[in-house]
Amino acid sequence: MSSPAGDHNVAALHEAIAAAASDRPCVIHRGRRLSWAEVTDRTRRLASVLRDAGLGLRADPGAVEPWASPHDHVALYLVNSPEYLEGMLGAWKARASAVNINYRYVATELTYVLRDCRARAVVVGGRFAETLATVLPDLPDVQLVLQVDDGSGAPLLPGAVDYQEALAAADPLPSEDLPPDDLYILYTGGTTGMPKGVLWRQGDFLAPCLGVAGTTGELV
Repeated sequence: MSSPAGDHNVAALHEAIAAAASDRPCVIHRGRRLSWAEVTDRTRRLASVLRDAGLGLRADPGAVEPWASPHDHVALYLVNSPEYLEGMLGAWKARASAVNINYRYVATELTYVLRDCRARAVVVGGRFAETLATVLPDLPDVQLVLQVDDGSGAPLLPGAVDYQEALAAADPLPSEDLPPDDLYILYTGGTTGMPKGVLWRQGDFLAPCLGVAGTTGELV
């Protein structure tokens, strides 16, 4: 039977695939290989870190205005890497939502986007930590900074937590119902003005963007 339209959530799909193919490679990046089971464990641990910091769902998704987000937001200030994917999935599993940050932003642009999205947590690559440090005093909403060791040799920012150490110390968050009303948030590049956050219900963006289909092969 085909799944009804709009009933999917990315993190829930990840959990379902991991349950069926736990030992298969999920992420291959340079010299790293992570199985579906390993990524599941790591993203559940990240979700636990975010929940312990007080992040998650703030309101009923069906009760907020169409232009408002009911989630706390986790900014991903990283290059493409396993931690970027983990950041998206971990945020969703905590019922928060990840926000993409262009790593080419200068300090003024970075400040604008982090303020505009009201980021409460930032996952930052070490090579960008110095720029983040210059704007953090102007971002009182940011409660948690997780710094990824990206091989740049950058020291840990004062008040930041090492990403790997945080995951290692956390207990994985148990799996829970993850509905299709949770949001996928994408910030535009700002080529025709300042960047703007696009809010897309996960149940609606999965078919046109990722080609997710039901068991009959029909897009759902």
